[in-house]
Amino acid sequence: MADDPHAAIDRRLRDAFEPDPQAAARVAEGALAGETRRWRPAWTAAAAVALCLAAAVAFWPPRPSPGIEAPGAFLSGSFTEGLLVVSLPDGSTAITGGEARKDRPDPGYGIVLVEGEFR
Repeated sequence: MADDPHAAIDRRLRDAFEPDPQAAARVAEGALAGETRRWRPAWTAAAAVALCLAAAVAFWPPRPSPGIEAPGAFLSGSFTEGLLVVSLPDGSTAITGGEARKDRPDPGYGIVLVEGEFR
């Protein structure tokens, strides 16, 4: 296999990642010893309980949050002879109007300013 074009790369990789001789001896010793690790019953039970708790936390359906109902304020108004008349929730009436300004919004759009507090 002297003609293998990857031999030089293989040799460079082996030299760069040369294993520690003591670590290699420990791995070989452990493999040849034939001993297998056994789980202790306490560790197995603890792992099973932890797994069940993690699954319960991840998949338990959340309690529905109580619905928050925002108090709604509804305004009703009408145009009367070029004036906007709006009945406010506190029983008062707001009247606004006047001639159209030059910088007014396009038709179909408008600006309404409301002062005071809705109760």
